[in-house]
Amino acid sequence: MKISILGCGWLGMALGRKLAQNTEYEVKGSTTGTIKLETIKTAGMQAFRVDLGDHCPDAFFESDILIITIPPSTEGFEKNMSNLVHLLPVYKIEKVVFISTTSLYPSLNQEVLEEDADYLKSPHSGISMLAIEDLFRESAEFQTTIIRFAGLYGPGREPGRFLAARSGLKGAENPINLIHQDDCIAIIENIIGQGVWGETFNACSDEHPTRKEFYTRAAESLGLGAPGFSNQPTSYKVVNSDKLKSIIGYKFIHPDAMKDL
Repeated sequence: MKISILGCGWLGMALGRKLAQNTEYEVKGSTTGTIKLETIKTAGMQAFRVDLGDHCPDAFFESDILIITIPPSTEGFEKNMSNLVHLLPVYKIEKVVFISTTSLYPSLNQEVLEEDADYLKSPHSGISMLAIEDLFRESAEFQTTIIRFAGLYGPGREPGRFLAARSGLKGAENPINLIHQDDCIAIIENIIGQGVWGETFNACSDEHPTRKEFYTRAAESLGLGAPGFSNQPTSYKVVNSDKLKSIIGYKFIHPDAMKDL
């Protein structure tokens, strides 16, 4: 089976390295420049420079499955995703895994399920991820499974650095929503291995400790200054991953981020 990973960043590179260990897979990885090409090769993948604006080598897109791990903060993301949806049928790619985010849920102080998503524009990118998801979900030319990951952590993304030594932080008692890189990779492997297509899944660790409890301990575990929280509350959400666990039978490797500190 040929698998192409569009975007070999923090998640895509680790994913490609893991998938390449499976002898049944021929894995291709992409980067927009040339600097990371050798690193992609070292990880066991075929390396390609892909720029959806002007450089789309045929060999990269000649695959059975395309996994899209490009962050929405990437310049030109919205236009590139729209172009990509029209490009995929040309290469006859039939299966897509699209990595999305739980930031498309409104914070209404309650648990959120997949159907609770809204067309919110990210304060960071100005993009509505639900609208981008729709481009892939509504195509009749290929099947897409969408995974909405919670906040990412793992090697190179230590949560103790996220809020260390900051002060006046709000929402001390808000529950957090995180997922470890190991689980991100394992979930994608399960979806591919089980052939689960045309679905949308939340993916978030089972436990939701408070912001104050978690980030204080996370900073202290790295020997950094603890964050300071005010008494001012903010709205929150609790991401529910029951659908993922039910349909693919997934059991989290890291169900409680507190235990990784």
